[in-house]
Formats: sequence, structure tokens, C-alpha cells
Amino acid sequence: MSDYYYDDPIEEAPARSRRIPTALASILILLAAGLFVKTTLAANISINTGVPAEFGQGISVAAACSGASVLTMTPVASFTNASGAGAFYFTSVTVSGIPASCNGVDFNISAYNTIGNALPIFNTSSTVAPIWDNSGYFQGGHGFAGSSVASAAGAFTVTFTSPVALASNVAKLTLQSVGHASGNCATENICAVGDTGPGGGTVFYVGASFTETGTVCNTNCHYLELAPLYWYSNPEPVGTLAPTSGGSLPSTTPDTFGAGWSNTNFLSSYSSSGSGVYAAVRYGSSTGTVGQWFIPSTYEMDALYNSSVNTQLTPDFYWTSTYRGANAGAEYGFPKGYWSGYTMPYYGGYFNNPHSMRAIRAF
Repeated sequence: MSDYYYDDPIEEAPARSRRIPTALASILILLAAGLFVKTTLAANISINTGVPAEFGQGISVAAACSGASVLTMTPVASFTNASGAGAFYFTSVTVSGIPASCNGVDFNISAYNTIGNALPIFNTSSTVAPIWDNSGYFQGGHGFAGSSVASAAGAFTVTFTSPVALASNVAKLTLQSVGHASGNCATENICAVGDTGPGGGTVFYVGASFTETGTVCNTNCHYLELAPLYWYSNPEPVGTLAPTSGGSLPSTTPDTFGAGWSNTNFLSSYSSSGSGVYAAVRYGSSTGTVGQWFIPSTYEMDALYNSSVNTQLTPDFYWTSTYRGANAGAEYGFPKGYWSGYTMPYYGGYFNNPHSMRAIRAF
């Protein structure tokens, strides 16, 4: 495959974008000598060839998955201080204009010097920055540790935590679209349904970013994992949502997706609430995830029912963390898969209808 070079003299105003022919289209090459976005003060510097070039210029490219759609690739160089000195390093690159036809692929980005050798660009020795197009949400691919990925609509920016490639050594960049390589769910957060999650449970939900306020992922969660059978005790914990004896009843809790953690922690503030609620907030000490598990809300339980992982639940009624108020909570019946507002009878100062509870975790 031919290389395409950008090397305009300063007297010529550089074009704002340049389309690279698709040719064999498997690997599309953006030659980036002098095309870095400078994040300090000057607008122009000399890079590699000694020819001044304008910074902040995106280059039009195509990828095997993009068809007739043109992508825009914009590399960035930033100055890093080091003991009173410093240098410009290749620190990030943005790719935009990505069509839905690229859903499911990995984008691999690499940098090369003038003689064609691949350069380590992050994490000391990593020469490939992998980005997974997870159905339009972009996240790090297998081997991305040491970089971070910011996702936007049809675009991503990959930033190197500790960049190692000097901008002056980078002669070209390559953008390659390849089949997705499975990552390590427990260490890289690249997960599929059925994988073992970081907390030791089974991943049952994979999706675009959602919010589970209060968890470690907070506003950038992508997965839910189900605690294993007998997760806290054998048999698994049972209990009620409201106080089992005495005290004031809690107010209602939401049934929305993303409400389970806050629901569970709210209910646990009632000193005599169900044992399953208490078990959830204490579970995870062996994996370092204590305090991150919770009883799912109604719609989070819906997601569990709609997953193949639902076979890990025994045929039974399970409480959600959705409390309806007026002595009623939302239960979910397996394997039929339905929920209802179930009244919790109040006899002799306590609630006497415990159901099973299974904890889940967002990450």
C-alpha cells in the first residue's frame, strides 16, 4: 500500500482537509509530520522536516468499515515539562465522522518514524492504541491500559496517560479497522454477557453509558453483574424492604434503571430493614467491592430477566429495591418474569413476608 505524505511549504496555505484514497482500504494511513495540534501558545512550529506547518488541522481518511463515509483524524501534541526542560509528545488523537457501519470493530492507531518503524506511544512500550466501537459507544479495546477514551456521537478521542513518542519522531500515523478482540472483563472492563465481572459476579447487562449515582462508575457505567448463587449465605438472603419491626416506614423508592444503588442504601438506613438489604451493602469484602453491591430496582430486574443470565436465579419471587410505600414493594417472579406491587402484611409490629434477594453491581 502506498504512503501519502503531507509536506506543504509555509508559503502555501495548507488545505483544511485532504482525502486519502481508500486503495486496499484495510489500513488507511495518515501521514502526520507537522500536523499536530499544539496545546501551548505558538501557532506554528517546525516538526521533523523543518518545514513549518499549521497546527489544528484534521485530515480526511477512510476506513475499511466506513464505506463512502469520510472520517477526520486529528492528532495532538502537548509539551511535557521534565526537570526544567521538556519536549513535545504525541498525546492524543481524535477520530470523527464514524458511521454506524463501523459498529463492533476495533480501531487500531499506531505511529511510525521516518524509516517505518513502529513507535511506542503509551504505557512504555505499547505501539497500538485500540478503541472498540461498541455499537456507537467508543471505549478502550484489548490492551488499552495506559490510555483513556472519550466517546461522543460518531467520534472518539484517545489520550495517552503517559505518552512516550516524541512529536518530532512521528512521521506518520495509521488508522486500521479490524475485527473486535475480546478483552479482559475483570481488568480491562471489556465485557460481554456471561463474562465474570471484576466483583466475581456474572455480567448480565452490557450497554451504552448509564448513571448509577453513588457507585464507583457513577455517571459512566456500562455493565451490570449478578452476584453468584449463595452470594452471602446458603440459602441466599431473604428479607423485606421495610422495617421488620418498629420504626417509621421509608418513603417510596424509584423503579427507574440506575436507581438500585441509591434505593438500597436508602433502605439500609432503617436499622431493622430486611437482611437482604444489609447483606448487599456489606457484600464484596473478598474482592474489594464492598459497598458497591445493591438490590436491583424494578427496571434493572427487567434487564436481568431479559438476559440469558437469568437462569442463575432460582424459581422464586425476588424483591426489587423499589418500595411502593403504604406497606408495599415491587416483587419480581422468576421464571415467568413479571413484577407487581406486593403488599407486605403488618402483623404484631413486624412484616412477615420475606422474599429472596440477589445483589447486583454496576461498573
